[in-house]
Amino acid sequence: MKIKIKELKEKVMKTLMQNFSKEEAERISEYLIWAEMCGIKTQGLLKLIGDNPLQKIKPLHKIKIEKDTKLSQVINAGAMPAPLVSQIATDNVIEKAKAHGFGIVAVHNIFSSNGAQGFYVERIAKENLIGIMCSRSPASAAAFDGIDPVFGTNPIGFGFPTNDEPIVFDMATSAMTWYGLVLAKARGEKIPENVAIDNNGKITTIPDEAMKGALLPFDKSYKGSGIAMIIEILAGPLASSAWVDNKTFKEEWGTLLIAIDPNLLTDVKKFKENCSDLVKKVKSSRKKEGINEIKIPGEDSRKSYQEALKTGFIEVDELILKGLGYI
Repeated sequence: MKIKIKELKEKVMKTLMQNFSKEEAERISEYLIWAEMCGIKTQGLLKLIGDNPLQKIKPLHKIKIEKDTKLSQVINAGAMPAPLVSQIATDNVIEKAKAHGFGIVAVHNIFSSNGAQGFYVERIAKENLIGIMCSRSPASAAAFDGIDPVFGTNPIGFGFPTNDEPIVFDMATSAMTWYGLVLAKARGEKIPENVAIDNNGKITTIPDEAMKGALLPFDKSYKGSGIAMIIEILAGPLASSAWVDNKTFKEEWGTLLIAIDPNLLTDVKKFKENCSDLVKKVKSSRKKEGINEIKIPGEDSRKSYQEALKTGFIEVDELILKGLGYI
């Protein structure tokens, strides 16, 4: 169902201001609207419905800076929503990298996922910096050859500046996202084959069974599982967050952000020019039969965003709009 962007933002703001200030609601809604405009349906307004909707979060305390150096920072989120805290962390890592060439910021004690890592790394890239972001979440994915959930969906994102739009790559290390399961369950749909197992380790296409079982690595191999484990380390122990949701911690999310000034190694203007040339050469390479265009990571999302911006309307799942009482 199509809804005006302005109207949707007003409704989302009203929903979020149940527990958050206008400024906090603004930042959270900025992310949610962006995700919907980009067509990333599992990472947008879906986070406002379900068992733990963002607007019902009651933070434990205000955001605290636990450690701060010229290059690094550790943030205790106080169980604030990730789309709010991670934007603050993004602002801070940009500031450090612009001042000193490099910045690294860790966030722990977060409530909820960041959503799409692309939102944050693209913001870093638009500041002529290289952005890297990885996050761990409560265990929902099995290790290779395992059946117990040990890793989260553990996404990673990269952003690189060019002379045009940034190159943005964003992926989960699980075969599908947790909110993909949530959406499929809400719609009464099955999930694809070979992306999840039930509690006994058998392949399942039933979302509820997958939630009680585990997601599989994105490539169904030790490589995907290995990447998930690396992210678990970087956004878990290194970020003072949880890992494998062991008994030391309650369920929580952890995030690590890195920003790098290309000038540390090369001239940023030359770097951007070369990245633009790289994109041009990739897109002009020979295509398979029946393929009209070779696409760069993030390209479809950006086209969806630009189309929404042009028309002033967003296509939103009617199920979600009804769940939020918007229609």
